[in-house]
Amino acid sequence: MGRHPKTGLDYFPKDVDYWDDFKIMDLMNEYGPLGAVIYDIVISKVYKNGYYLEVPLEKLASQVIRLIGNRWIKDKSLVQQVIQYCADIGLFDHALLSQSVITSAGIQRRYSEVTVRNKVNKDKYWLLEKNEPQAACKSVPSENISVAEKAENVTEMSVNAASMQQSKVKKSKVNESKVCIAELPCRDGSFIVDKELYDTYTHTYPDMMIELSLKQLRNFLCTNPGKQRYIKNVKEQIDWWLSGDEERGRYRKKASVSGYKTTFDILEYESSSVIDEEGMI
Repeated sequence: MGRHPKTGLDYFPKDVDYWDDFKIMDLMNEYGPLGAVIYDIVISKVYKNGYYLEVPLEKLASQVIRLIGNRWIKDKSLVQQVIQYCADIGLFDHALLSQSVITSAGIQRRYSEVTVRNKVNKDKYWLLEKNEPQAACKSVPSENISVAEKAENVTEMSVNAASMQQSKVKKSKVNESKVCIAELPCRDGSFIVDKELYDTYTHTYPDMMIELSLKQLRNFLCTNPGKQRYIKNVKEQIDWWLSGDEERGRYRKKASVSGYKTTFDILEYESSSVIDEEGMI
């Protein structure tokens, strides 16, 4: 009789630009380092259990306080507020959290990458399609993963891997003399935002940090495959996305978003090495 596959993880991947993710910035801005520590503890508990954690929030809050120490935090309601806020900004799935289940599409995608050879039963609370390509979107974040990452329809995204590769090869031959600024996932391959197109956007939206807006668009498309378009229609989607960010005052170069209180200096952040000189994502 074979052994049951292990569901919990001994480790899980963490991106080096974790602290540059805007959701983590929002969490830090709202609750400070304590919020980030609470989130780290919770996702560690999720991965220790598998790809989801089913536990009453009050009980989970007690466990978190015990780990952090009641010298630093004593109020269980504060821990529950942080967990709820994580769902509000897209780090946990809102609908499942209301059922005392903590998970997200991003958590599950990273879990799949680590357990690609482990035949774990993934029927319960699974948000992704069973046949979703494991490496389709490796950078969900923390974004992600955005957990307004709800049940995703990735059937259309499950294109033949060979044809996808051919599409990329053809694209690279056409654009081999151009610098790639961003690569956006599409239903029929990938769309390359080259330097020429990027310069067009910087002239159209001179006050915006275009590379950051495009990075968030890429994360959104990775997290929501059903929102992906065909390559021929992607430019319209980019224009719609950038104009929306401009109207909301997001990613401005010389001023923070109106009404948005930050604990970090946006001008100092812009001049940091988070974005390299080429503006690559």
